[in-house]
Amino acid sequence: MAKSKPKYQAGVTHVKLEGSRRYVRPGSVTIGRCDPLEWAEVTVKVRRKVALPEPDPAKPIQRDELTKKYGADPKDLDTVEKELAVFRLKVTAKSPTSRTVDVAGPVSAMEKAFGVRLFRVEHDKATYRGRVGDIFIPKKLDGIVTAVLGLDTRPMIKRIPRLTSQSAAGATAAAPNRLWFFPAELAEKYAFPASEGQGQTIGILEFEGHYDPDNLAQFWKLGGNGGPVPAVQVRSVLALSAAMANNPDGTGETMLDVEVVAALVPKAAITIFISQFTERGWVANLDAALKDNPAPTVISVSYSFPEGQTPWTQQGVDSVNDSLKALANAGVTVCVSSGDDGSDDQMGDGMAHVGFPASSPYVLAVGGTTLNRHTGAETAWHEGNGVRPDGGSTGGGVSVMNPRPSWQHAMNINSVNPHDPAGRIVPDVAADSALHTGYRMYGPVSGDGIPAGTSGWQTVGGTSAATPLWAALIARLQQLGKHVGFLTPRLYASTPSTKGKTLGSFACRDITKGTNASGSAEGYSAGPGFDATTGWGSPNGGKLLQAL
Repeated sequence: MAKSKPKYQAGVTHVKLEGSRRYVRPGSVTIGRCDPLEWAEVTVKVRRKVALPEPDPAKPIQRDELTKKYGADPKDLDTVEKELAVFRLKVTAKSPTSRTVDVAGPVSAMEKAFGVRLFRVEHDKATYRGRVGDIFIPKKLDGIVTAVLGLDTRPMIKRIPRLTSQSAAGATAAAPNRLWFFPAELAEKYAFPASEGQGQTIGILEFEGHYDPDNLAQFWKLGGNGGPVPAVQVRSVLALSAAMANNPDGTGETMLDVEVVAALVPKAAITIFISQFTERGWVANLDAALKDNPAPTVISVSYSFPEGQTPWTQQGVDSVNDSLKALANAGVTVCVSSGDDGSDDQMGDGMAHVGFPASSPYVLAVGGTTLNRHTGAETAWHEGNGVRPDGGSTGGGVSVMNPRPSWQHAMNINSVNPHDPAGRIVPDVAADSALHTGYRMYGPVSGDGIPAGTSGWQTVGGTSAATPLWAALIARLQQLGKHVGFLTPRLYASTPSTKGKTLGSFACRDITKGTNASGSAEGYSAGPGFDATTGWGSPNGGKLLQAL
């Protein structure tokens, strides 16, 4: 007798997965249903044995304990595998550390297993697999499964061109009136302690694009320290299509991050994690960094997207926050850029926004300044109208997605939006990010008449350059024997060596001028002390070394 096929019936065989609701993306067009035979891969997140504590910078948790005490119960992973096998979904990987079960199968099986309808959708010249509404999971998985990621493969957001001034010519380091910096020159301006990062591992999270060793070799001729070109390891986390891997903006971002880190800590181990530009890709990248060996001692992420954007579901936000919380508990500072479009943050709705995951309470959010190399004056970064591609400005403000952490309760900064909650304040710190005082790097160049695949010298701006700079500073401090761990809460507290001041006010240069108001949105202004444009300010590496 033929075995009956599993049936889906909401409330009987399946229950709704809270936080999984998807909405129609504005401007998208549904082409039709997916081919039932289309192959799909998803990640199922399961509950922890015990909830993670709030990170204590003074008491990091060893990674084996994170798995043993706070990871997933192997029985839960087995239960997920058993229940989804009924729908002929194949398990490709399981991990108690990341609490994940990766499963694969045809769209027809995915639709039955998770009670969804999957469609081909077009948006901004991209075609992807999409869904709307909630996910439903088999009833026996209720309370075990916390997220199902990857049924919908919509790109996180349209890529905005990076702030660059391109040139196929040399770096012209001797130009007397130049305003831009090689990264090593910024290390001097910010009083970085002498160190090359020996024994440290810096993880760099990227989304699309690829690492080009030839670009690093060209950069090293002028931007390096004269020693051998630093070694770089690449982890391919979720496979990219050829178009994704060859995305010039993604490659340009990768090379900027690598070149800043390599120039500042050339003897550190550098590991790039490259994943898809999707919600599942975000979570997979963070989990890969958590599990990698050698484990990153600091992480740099040059991506952050406006809160409230439809690419994020609540289950995705919760999964990202949970992975970041695990890393913070492990004593790892994850540096995240606060964004390059000021208070508008490319939303264009007249309201102020901040980016996520910069607004997560488990990261070091990095904002931007404008540093004049000749006068030393430094202000909050704001160019043009504050919004790319006609300008740019530091991200900053008050989160509506993440509540204000205990270590920010003393900060009396409210949202400029009426009735918004008193959420997490962004950023925590800042560094030079302006295009006209930007970072000299070697990477992909594009434009009319320039053949595809061309690389050259360019000046780059954005908080995506300031972020790896802060990561490199943390690596230097740790190489010199200082316990940094999860730095962010420590900035808001005093230590015996800060003379009654908070660490942030003692060890950062206070930026008191400038605004991040952009587009039609009201913004925030820099002023004495902590603010929502540059946080505590730009780094003084020597004072950080002293205070830690």
